[in-house]
This record gives sequence, C-alpha cells and structure tokens, in this order.
Amino acid sequence: MDRISKKFATLFAVVFKLNLLSIDIIPEYKMVLKPLIMASLIGYYIVTSRKQANGFILAMIFALMGDIFLAFSGTDFFLLGLGSFLFMQVLYGFTFLRYRIQDQRAGLLKIIPVILIASVVLWLLWPGLGDMRIPVTIYTAAISFMVCTAFLVNPKLSVYPWLVLGVILFLISDAAIGFAKFGQSAAWTDYLILSTYMAAQYLIVTIMATLSSKTAGN
Repeated sequence: MDRISKKFATLFAVVFKLNLLSIDIIPEYKMVLKPLIMASLIGYYIVTSRKQANGFILAMIFALMGDIFLAFSGTDFFLLGLGSFLFMQVLYGFTFLRYRIQDQRAGLLKIIPVILIASVVLWLLWPGLGDMRIPVTIYTAAISFMVCTAFLVNPKLSVYPWLVLGVILFLISDAAIGFAKFGQSAAWTDYLILSTYMAAQYLIVTIMATLSSKTAGN
C-alpha cells in the first residue's frame, strides 16, 4: 500500500466511525457525514487512477446521490435513492466486465448461487412489498447483475477475492435494507446496513483504482 492509500485508509476510517456514530449518538450530523462516504472515495479514485473510467466515476456520483436521497424520509426519496443505486450497480457491472475471465463457462458456474440467493431474498420480501414489487424486482436484478459481473472477473488478479468480498457486502447491506423496510429488523440493523455498505464501497473503489493504474501501466 502506497503513502496516499495509507493516508486515505486512515481518513476513511474516521469517516466510517463518524457515520456509525451518526446513527444514535450524533444523528444531527447525519446529513453532512453520509455524503462524505462517496465524496471521499470519488476524490481518492480521481487522484490515484492513472486511467480513469468515466462510467465508473458516473457510477460513484449516482451512489453519492443515492446516499443523499436516502438520508431523507418518504417514499419519493426512497425511490430516488433506489434509482440512483440501480444506475450505480449497472455501471459498476459494466466496469467489472472489462476485467472478465475469458472462459465464460467457468464463470457462469459461479453466478448460479448469486441468482439463487437474490431470488430467495426477493421471495421472502414479496408479501410485504405491496406497490413496491416492480421497483424492488428491477433493483434486485440490477444488484444481481453487479454481483455476477464481479464473480466473472479474472480470478488470477490478486484483488479478485477482495472485489468479490466487496460486492457480497453490498448484497448483504441491501438485503438488510429490504428486510428493515419491508420485513423485520432489529436494533442493530442500521449498524449492519451502514458498516457493510461503507466497507463494500471502500473495497470496490480502491480495487478499481488499483486495476485502472495497472492497466495504464501496461
């Protein structure tokens, strides 16, 4: 890890902790702290990537917008946040496909469990979705696409396990949001949602920055 990455890891750890504190201890700062998650990651990607992917930058901007929308209450803001993250996931997925494995048959075997898990989560949520069934189904397809494309990345890349971990954490975060909003939740659910989300975004963005620099160096 280079000097910039180490300094950013320290900075992001502070952002991480402050956002967790904003759940119960300093909720009045939530509107300021939540956008810092993606704003800091966008800054890191731009500074460290030698060959930036415009689609990936746009995806991060959509994630930033999603964080802002979801900080407000109400169905309209929830749908705007859902739409923002849907675009983010599709754009992330197309970025991952740039590093996909050539043997597509081996890759396809990896995505079957992803589709099954996403289908089970949607099935469990289905009775409580009501009018949100179509939007949530489309969103589930988008996040499944993102996760599947990450699994199709060349496993010979040293960052592959961390990228897979990142998208799995994202899937866990979104599943927890679904159960909190349309099913059952516990007192610690907000902490699970936020911590897995922040860890996922950190892993995905820093890995993409690393891959873009390696590609530029070839």
